[in-house]
Amino acid sequence: MPTKTYNATGITLMARKFRGSERVVTFYTREQGKVEAAAAGIGKPGSSLAGAVEPFTVSRLFLVRGRNLDRLTQAQVLEAFPELAARLEAFGYAAWLAELTARMTEPGEAAPELFDRLRESLRALAAGTEGPVVAAAYALALLEAQGLAPILDRCAACGRELTGASWYDGAAGGLLCADCGAAGAARTQVTAGARGLLHGLRRLPTDRLRTLRALPRETAEVLTFLRQHLEYHLGLRLKSEDFLRELRQEE
Repeated sequence: MPTKTYNATGITLMARKFRGSERVVTFYTREQGKVEAAAAGIGKPGSSLAGAVEPFTVSRLFLVRGRNLDRLTQAQVLEAFPELAARLEAFGYAAWLAELTARMTEPGEAAPELFDRLRESLRALAAGTEGPVVAAAYALALLEAQGLAPILDRCAACGRELTGASWYDGAAGGLLCADCGAAGAARTQVTAGARGLLHGLRRLPTDRLRTLRALPRETAEVLTFLRQHLEYHLGLRLKSEDFLRELRQEE
């Protein structure tokens, strides 16, 4: 019989109100994967758990298993990112990473490398790396971890090497060459520059993403392509997109 108490290192993805001053908090942990736990007294002054449920905080968590919902009993904050709260765009992309992780992972499926990648991505955003670049790199890594990565290095229809512009086709699961892409209905074009950026995002470790030199339009192409892939294969439309869209309109 599994023990009722356990501890884990977790990143706070999101929290919602529960009963009174309680919150239900979603963490992504290195040891347990996604965990949802009730935290009591969060709305009260002096709560010892309040710091750990702040968005994107990394904490050592002490929990008790429950029938329907685990309970957070103690927490020790290990790392916080106040820089994200000070910059709206960085905060928006951090929220995008957190929501994507919460929507694409299941409880009890540990993936330590994904936890490490998320933590490194938050550090990169806090250090000033461009939000769209960090978001695109993380989305690619998460899709690969889930076995849902798009085909990028050859035509998803005929298998030929891609040169020049290509087109995204959701049903094919990736990019199409000029011949195959032109033969079908209207598709999203991915230029050679954007495709090169995709390969760079897959290759570089997170702490070196800031060395990438990408044109804003290429980064926008890559994110549009990844959003379409997420929506086609997973039906995902993230709420954090609305916040980012409002920021772009204000700019």
